[in-house]
Amino acid sequence: MTAHVDVRVPLDSATFRRAMGLFPTGVTLITRGSGAETEVITANSIVSVSLDPIMVLIGVRADGRIRPEIDDAGSFAINVLSAEQEELSAAFARRDRPRGRDAALLLGDEVDGAGNILVDGAVVGLECHVDVAHRAGDHVLFLARVAAVRTGDADKRPLVFHRGGYATVT
Repeated sequence: MTAHVDVRVPLDSATFRRAMGLFPTGVTLITRGSGAETEVITANSIVSVSLDPIMVLIGVRADGRIRPEIDDAGSFAINVLSAEQEELSAAFARRDRPRGRDAALLLGDEVDGAGNILVDGAVVGLECHVDVAHRAGDHVLFLARVAAVRTGDADKRPLVFHRGGYATVT
């Protein structure tokens, strides 16, 4: 029988972040717009919510640049990154990340039906239309219907984030 160890530590944001880092997550780029209007963030707070209707949930910082863009347009794209796209993930995780045409040049020129960039080489791209936005602490949760799916190379391994660093699925 395995012994259960109950170690309680004071709860603060750093402790919570370390704890959640033990849960491996996929790495995505959330895109809104294209060309000079491109906004992009790296995100791993993505949830598949429903199959009927097909829906997803994302969380973005309430005070972030992309949040008002999603609010105004009512759409975004989720791009699941491949293991080869670690540099893109890192570039769009920074506060001084590229935007506008500089961002678009890094991502490619394919756009979904709502005008959001679909990242070249991504494992999957989802065109999403917002149903509900809900403030949750320092984030806004967007519950969205998936209007279209673009699948990439099924043999590519997805990029994963675990214990504060990048990993891949083998």
